Amino acid sequence: MFTGTPEELRRREQQAGNIAGRIVMLLDDLDALGIGASGGQIHTPGGIIRLQPGRGWIVTNR
Repeated sequence: MFTGTPEELRRREQQAGNIAGRIVMLLDDLDALGIGASGGQIHTPGGIIRLQPGRGWIVTNR
């Protein structure tokens, strides 16, 4: 469980969101290969990474 300050929590949540954005780019790259289907969503501390049909992968807040 996180025991830091609210400011530190916000900073870490922002970092988690940035990492999730990088994951989205990698998932799009994997899907572009066309050799297999990825799952539909991944839960992270930075939000939920979801596959949007026709749009690719996106990060949404919880």
